[in-house]
Amino acid sequence: MNILPADVLPPPLPPDPAGRRELRVLAIVPSSFCFGLQNLTLAFFANLSPQVRPFFLNTAWNDGEFPRRLDALGIPHAETWFGMFSRKLDARNVKMTLHCLVKLPLGYRDFWRAYRRHRPDVIYLANHHEIILLWPLLLSLRRKVICHMHDPAPAIPFQRASFAVWRLAVSRFLFISESVRERTALLGPPGARDRVVCNGVRIAPLVRPRVRDDRFLREFGWPADCLIVGITGQMTATKGHEDFLTAARDCTARNARLRFVIGSRPLEPMATRLRELVREYGLESRVAFSGWLPTPQDFFIGIDILVLASRHDEGFGLVVAEAMERGAVVVATRSGGAVEIVEHDVSGYLIGKNAPAEMAGRLLDLASDDGRRARFARAGRARVERHFDLERQVSFFEEELSRGN
Repeated sequence: MNILPADVLPPPLPPDPAGRRELRVLAIVPSSFCFGLQNLTLAFFANLSPQVRPFFLNTAWNDGEFPRRLDALGIPHAETWFGMFSRKLDARNVKMTLHCLVKLPLGYRDFWRAYRRHRPDVIYLANHHEIILLWPLLLSLRRKVICHMHDPAPAIPFQRASFAVWRLAVSRFLFISESVRERTALLGPPGARDRVVCNGVRIAPLVRPRVRDDRFLREFGWPADCLIVGITGQMTATKGHEDFLTAARDCTARNARLRFVIGSRPLEPMATRLRELVREYGLESRVAFSGWLPTPQDFFIGIDILVLASRHDEGFGLVVAEAMERGAVVVATRSGGAVEIVEHDVSGYLIGKNAPAEMAGRLLDLASDDGRRARFARAGRARVERHFDLERQVSFFEEELSRGN
């Protein structure tokens, strides 16, 4: 385990000119993989002022990406055996829950060691699973605990009843969108000090008129005059990749310019299912898989249109804001926080969930109207600049970390 001993703690900071004192944060987030939640957590902590001194306690069940990124940022961290409980009784989830229970005493031991050695002013959690996991310790410590809610539990009777118990360990909730706040309120009323602190994206210069990168043209041998439609995110059934391919099939029958690229790390069994659909639909020359790229921006600069095809309610819809910042046009399902980013028919299109025919219609509209794509792209970029600038959101986040109980 990479727990830092007390004698190698970082030295105290010099006095801050603004009079701010050092703020120590013990952060525990889901860290098995790096997707939207993890990327945003890293972006927020990487941009906090030097007075904030974080230490991350990660799960040892990880693919190595999250610890690697912490190392690159110079943020100290350690690993322990934090798993997840599940109410599902299939073999996979029962095994996961049993592993979590067996290792939990070790997790509690390492949490307590980290707490004593790093003396945090704030314990930061990035979702409700960590509250449930650590509830006895959090309740007994009576330390300020902030939970930044990304994906609330479903408002079923069991979750509503248990919410009243596990929220006792939380000083304050932060919500990544109004949608998350509203869905959490279905579990129990929010507190007076709970706040919405949206996700944000870094605003970088963008040349106008926008020039698409030719990376996918070179990689897949596509013609220079094609229009590239992309989807990226976890390859799970809830993300709507199958709807995306159905729409691609319908579009290519009517517009020969369109090409489609699927990004992100291939996850099974969905990756195999998608490749089978590509063959079944005869789309081998029109659909490609880009795999994992070094940064999200590498994907967005290579496409003209991003599709968010989610069948569930997104906490925020980070890829939507990231694509709009890079000047891509967005077609998104009405899925949770995504409707707070896209203004329908102003900065993109909002469509129904599980509606590949509607998706195809909107993509064909955009493919046939260069002026509309340009207007949507300009409006989308301006909206992200006004409302979802990472620097501004980080300042809100740091203010909430620093507030008293």
